[in-house]
Amino acid sequence: MKETFIARTRLTRDAIVDVAFALADRDGIDALSMRRVAGELGVEAMSLYNHVSDKGDLETALVGRVWAAVDLALDEPDGRKALHRLSGSAHRALRAHPWFFRLSLPRNGGVERLTVIEATLGHLARLGLDDGLVFHALHVIDGFVYGYSWQASEFDGVDEPADADIERMLEPYPRIRAHAAQHGSGDIAGDGFDIGLDLLLDGLLLRAQPGVG
Repeated sequence: MKETFIARTRLTRDAIVDVAFALADRDGIDALSMRRVAGELGVEAMSLYNHVSDKGDLETALVGRVWAAVDLALDEPDGRKALHRLSGSAHRALRAHPWFFRLSLPRNGGVERLTVIEATLGHLARLGLDDGLVFHALHVIDGFVYGYSWQASEFDGVDEPADADIERMLEPYPRIRAHAAQHGSGDIAGDGFDIGLDLLLDGLLLRAQPGVG
């Protein structure tokens, strides 16, 4: 495929990442390759290496794009409200791109990820926690947002087994059987992520009170 002058003039790192991001969303991360991205742009694959060093560099940029979509809530003076807003935004950003969880452990997301961490630490600092608790709270919040979002993503598109199969499998486990029934009942109010986040943040505020801890 011979490059055109128009293709050469429009080829930038941002354009490459835009196309790779759309490709991952549309066809899944396994479909991502330098050749596929180049084909979408109408250029030879070698041209991409003038802007991204390799596929790993491109994957890091994709993860960064997800973190860049997070609302940092920097205009919110209340630390708890800011943490809730930031964490909820992160949850939605991660859930919107299920391929994220295939890349995020080895790829740190660059400055975009660091920006989210810095904002989280700033909000935590306003809760009146001591430095040691702030240290742990960052990891607890991060783990909750990441873990809940990852688990929810794992269940997307999974076919439920037939009722008879479920009953047979869960027969020795009455508590799990009751819990499973709740999943399909529609009687459980509230959003699990928000409830879990509220419990976590309320617990942190309780620890900040004098004499608690």
